Amino acid sequence: MAYVKYTAIHSTPKAHLKYILNPDKNEEMKYVTGICCGDDLETAYDNFKEIFEKYNSEKFDDCKLSKKSGKRHIRIHSYTQSFDSSVSPEEAHRIGVEWAKKVFGTNRPIIVSTHVNTNCVHNHIAVCPYDLDGIRWHSNAKTLQFVRKRSDEICLEHNLDIIRNPKKKSTISYKEHDARKKGYSWKVKMADTIDRLIHSDDVTDIYSLIEKMKECSYTFTNESRMIAKPKGVKYGCCISKLGYGYSYQMLIQRINNKQNEFVGRKISSFIGFQVEIAVGIRERQFDIYRSQSVHMPTYAEVRKSFEVLNFIHSNHIHSLEDMRSCLAAANRKEDIAMHRYFSLANKKEQLKTLDYLGDEYARLLKVENRDEAQQRRLEKLHWQLMISGGISGWDTHMENWLPKLKDKLRNDLRQLDSLAAEMGRASKERTNAEMSLAYLEDFLKSDYDRIREHEQLRIQIENYHNGLEPQEDGTYKAEPKPTAERNAEFAYLDMREEQRRRAEEQRRRDQRQREMRNRSRSGYCR
Repeated sequence: MAYVKYTAIHSTPKAHLKYILNPDKNEEMKYVTGICCGDDLETAYDNFKEIFEKYNSEKFDDCKLSKKSGKRHIRIHSYTQSFDSSVSPEEAHRIGVEWAKKVFGTNRPIIVSTHVNTNCVHNHIAVCPYDLDGIRWHSNAKTLQFVRKRSDEICLEHNLDIIRNPKKKSTISYKEHDARKKGYSWKVKMADTIDRLIHSDDVTDIYSLIEKMKECSYTFTNESRMIAKPKGVKYGCCISKLGYGYSYQMLIQRINNKQNEFVGRKISSFIGFQVEIAVGIRERQFDIYRSQSVHMPTYAEVRKSFEVLNFIHSNHIHSLEDMRSCLAAANRKEDIAMHRYFSLANKKEQLKTLDYLGDEYARLLKVENRDEAQQRRLEKLHWQLMISGGISGWDTHMENWLPKLKDKLRNDLRQLDSLAAEMGRASKERTNAEMSLAYLEDFLKSDYDRIREHEQLRIQIENYHNGLEPQEDGTYKAEPKPTAERNAEFAYLDMREEQRRRAEEQRRRDQRQREMRNRSRSGYCR
C-alpha cells in the first residue's frame, strides 16, 4: 500500500535536496536515482537551477517575493510516497522510479531517494517545475488526484494493496489533533456543550443559544462573528471552525429541526441491541457535524439515521432477525393494501361500462319475445357486463337493479381516497423497514466493531444498559423519563415472552391431544 503526499518548496531548494539526499537516511546513497539529472547533491542542484532559471525570470536560490506578481514561485515539487512495513527498500525504490517516469516523463530533472530510517520505507521525489522544453508542471487538487491514481495502478501491478476509500485531508493543527486524541481539547468540549444546548427547550434561535452558552461560563469576544472561549483559555475561536455542523446556517437548521436529530433523545431510554445502534448513530452524526468539509447532503444522513432509530424503537426491534420479520410483515401489509386499492379502482371501469351498456342490457332483459338478433345482442352484453361491468353475483331481476348497482359502486368508490392513503402509509412503512434493515446490516459490518473497540464507548454502553445518562461533570445518573420508557419497553418484552410461552404450551397440549387420539384410534382398530 502506498500513500502519496505533496509539498511545495518555495524557498531553500538546496536545503530540501540535501535533506532527501542524506546518506544517513538512505543507507549511504544506496537507493538514489536521478532522472535527467545527476544523483548527487551538487550536480542535482546545478541541473535544477539551470532549468528553472532558463524558463523563469527569478533566481533559483532567491527567496524573495517576485516584484511583478508579488508571489514566490515554486522551486521544487516535492512528493512523498510512503509504504507499509511489508514493502522492501528495493521494491519501494523500483516503484518510485517507475511512478516518477510514468507521471512526469524522462525529460524533466527528477530525484528519487528512498529513506529507510523509519519503520515504513518511503520515497522522496523532487521534481523540477520545468522540463527541458519549458513545459511547466502545475500542482493542484486535480494533478494530485492524477498522481495518486497512477501510484495505485503501479502498486496493483506489483500485487500491493491500495487505499480504497481515502479519508479527506484534515484542516486542524497537530496541536489540536493531539489534544483531541488525549481527550483534553476545549474545542471538543465546546462542541459537546453546543450539541447538548441545541436540544434544550429554551433554545429557539441563535441568540438564545449564545445566552445559554454564557450561562455555561463561555465568553463571547465577538457575538456577531460568534467567537467564543471557555473559562481559562486565552484566545477563543469562531464556533463555525468546530466543524460543518456549527456554521451559522447549520446551527439555525439544527435548532429548527432538533426533533429530527438523534441526540434529542436520551440513549438511556433504549435497552439491549438498541443501545449499540443508538451509540453508533450518535458517533456517525458527530463525524458529520465535526467534519471540516462542507458537504450539504450529509445533513440528510442525520435525519435518515434518526428516522431509522425511531423505527427500530417504535417497532420493538432487538435483533437483525426482528428487523427481517418486520420487513416481511410490512411487505405483506403493502400487498394487501395494494390489492384492496386496485380492486376498488377497478370499479371505476365497471361504472363506466354500466353507464355505456347497462341501459341497453336492462331494456333487452324486459323484452319477453326476443328475436334471434336481440338474443345474441343480450348474450353479448351479458358477458361484457359480467367481465367488466360488475353484474357478477348481482340479482338483475330485482326492480331497479341497475340504479341500485350504480349507487353501490359509487358508495364503494368513496373509499378510494382512504384506501390510497392506506396504501401510501403501507408503502412508506415498507420503505422505512427496507432502509432500516440496510442501515443495520451496514452498521453491523462497520460501526459496530468500531464502537465496541473504543474503551470510552464501551463504558458508556454499559451505563446506558443500566439506564444511566452521562452528566455535564462526567458522572452518570438515572433520568426519570428514560426510566419510564425503559420500563415500558421491558413490559412489552415481558408480554411478548409470555405470549410465546403460552403459544408453546398450547402447541404442546395440541400435540399431546393428537397423540392420544392416534393411540385411541389404533387401539380401536385392533
